[in-house]
Amino acid sequence: MLQKEIDDFISIFQNTPALALLYVGEKNNNIVSSLTTLSQNNNGSLKIKYIQDINCLKFKLTPREYEYAILQNTLVTCDNKNQFLKIVYHSLENSAQIIILEDKKTSDINQIKELLEQSNFLAINDIDIFEQYNLIIAKKMHMWSAGL
Repeated sequence: MLQKEIDDFISIFQNTPALALLYVGEKNNNIVSSLTTLSQNNNGSLKIKYIQDINCLKFKLTPREYEYAILQNTLVTCDNKNQFLKIVYHSLENSAQIIILEDKKTSDINQIKELLEQSNFLAINDIDIFEQYNLIIAKKMHMWSAGL
């Protein structure tokens, strides 16, 4: 990844004190390093779950803990995408955001948007930042049919 891509990606996040981030994805990459720096600069927290360590059917998270969930090349490997997104949805604070990064070669951007919509995420947009990844961002809106 180019540094400009990383810088553009990090600009998506609001610099707020105690920023709570969840990252589920690949080990050892520029995204994780940049999120770690962002979290440290905001006296926040970053919980990292690597793809190899998760089972989408048994994945558990604390409700309303995170302001952002970043999923990198996770949906492609997940057996039950809807259940996984439901768990992530409940882990997000009200008005929090989910950011999906999936390899352009192996993902369908419209299918990802449809999955997010089915999981009650709103304001779904794709942003062309990365050459290698589709980036889709959506918002959890409290009390829009999904509760919690």
